[in-house]
Amino acid sequence: MVDRIVPATTYDDLAMVRELTGLRDAAPVLHEPFRQWVLEDRFVDGIRPRWEDAGVQFVTDVEPVEHAKLRMLNGSHSVLAYLGYLAGHKTVAAAASDEAFALFLRRFWRREVMPVLAAPAGLDLEHYSKQLLERYQNPAIRHLTWQIAMDGSQKLPQRILSSIRDCLAKGSPFPCLAAVVAGWVRFVGGWDEAGQMIDVRDPLIEQIRSRLAKTGSDPVAEVRSLASIEAIFGTDLANNATFMTAVTDAYKTLLTEGARGLVQALGSASATV
Repeated sequence: MVDRIVPATTYDDLAMVRELTGLRDAAPVLHEPFRQWVLEDRFVDGIRPRWEDAGVQFVTDVEPVEHAKLRMLNGSHSVLAYLGYLAGHKTVAAAASDEAFALFLRRFWRREVMPVLAAPAGLDLEHYSKQLLERYQNPAIRHLTWQIAMDGSQKLPQRILSSIRDCLAKGSPFPCLAAVVAGWVRFVGGWDEAGQMIDVRDPLIEQIRSRLAKTGSDPVAEVRSLASIEAIFGTDLANNATFMTAVTDAYKTLLTEGARGLVQALGSASATV
């Protein structure tokens, strides 16, 4: 499992690298200072390089570490990708530095994700969440919310829906997770809150557009139509009244109050937590 935020390289990055080094590099990789590389300690006859001397973390089972990353890091990236983009934030740093979003992320992690996540050995989830927010707020890393929002149909199941299913099994509320799904529904609709067209890129976009075209812009029908895409939501969630109500309510609020209004309302509920 590898973790390091690496935004897409831009022409400005190419120019900066050339100015700093005096060399023309056609493929520089810009990244944040943080890095994490986790490997299962399973090698033939136990013989391997001492990669731990270079900072590699060896574990007996990498799967719990991967789950924590997918649900906490990647899941919160989806928060900022859909709701942040709709609120007008072009970058992760801009969205995460918005206090309304910072409060929302804290509730997202503490109230909904962490309680249903088995912490890997040696990982303090509370410390991890604080570390993530600090990483997101780094203004030197220009990670575009639109870039992260790509291919949402492939990302939602692992990042968001897995936590929702665990919340449903536990009987615990999940308004922030539902808000992310609602943000995705609004995003793939193809229009932002300023009435500007969104360049939606997703392998299922034709199916998504076809379904939305038949809903008559009815919010209940829109949520119901997209939630019935089995490739994304399986066969269980569309038939779960708690899930459908939570997402539909969040989507209605999103349409009337806007993304920042929805985020602010949910985040303020955890301001004293």
